[in-house]
Amino acid sequence: MIAVEVVGLSTSPASGGAFILVLGEMGGARRLPIVVGENEATAIVVGIENRPPPRPMSHDLFCSLIEQTGIQVVSIVIDGLKDGTFYAKIRFVQDGNHDQLDSRPSDAVAIAVRLDADIFVAETVLDEAGIPMGEPELPTYEDQTTGKVSPTEELEQQLARAIEKEDYEEAARLRDALAQIKEPE
Repeated sequence: MIAVEVVGLSTSPASGGAFILVLGEMGGARRLPIVVGENEATAIVVGIENRPPPRPMSHDLFCSLIEQTGIQVVSIVIDGLKDGTFYAKIRFVQDGNHDQLDSRPSDAVAIAVRLDADIFVAETVLDEAGIPMGEPELPTYEDQTTGKVSPTEELEQQLARAIEKEDYEEAARLRDALAQIKEPE
């Protein structure tokens, strides 16, 4: 498991009001962009800024309930990615017993930032969906016979430019397009 932290949350105008939650590898250069809804983005920001809303949000209520019952949230883990959907678990201890609950990553992160719980991502998820930061511009490959750049190389160059601009939504789209090209059907 790789420790991560929330490094960004931005709007995604192209996806109808969705937001991009960006988790950054602690001590590393990879970023994991995850599309979240507006309500979930708001819940994460409220938790990060530690500003209580006028009335408890669902995440605040959940955190209050688990604190009242003596449950301790130890960490959250984003441990799966299937068909573009991320999966997470909330790990907790109750009466000395360790257990976990299935959760959407956005809800798990909203709870983790409120309870100061560690956030982890499975290495396999970060390998598949993570975006490396700070790497040099990819060299241009030109086919020696035609002088043209291959479609894959063009996508890789576009991905490098999107990462450099910190356009995570575009980078994620390009990453997925490259994965489809590179994976055998």
